[in-house]
Amino acid sequence: MESLIRQAVNLRLKGNGKFWLEENAEIILHARCKWLSGVWSDFTNSILTWRIYPATS
Repeated sequence: MESLIRQAVNLRLKGNGKFWLEENAEIILHARCKWLSGVWSDFTNSILTWRIYPATS
C-alpha cells in the first residue's frame, strides 16, 4: 500500500517544475488512483454516461 501511495502521489504530483493548485492536484490524484486500481474504463464510462444523461432533480 505504501508503495502505491508513493507512486500515485510522490512520483506523479511532486517533481521538478510541477506546480499544482490544491483543487487541481486532488482531481489528478483521484484520476491517477482510478487508473492504478484498474477501474479507469468504468470511471470514464460513468462520466460519459452522466454527461449524456444528466441526473434531473
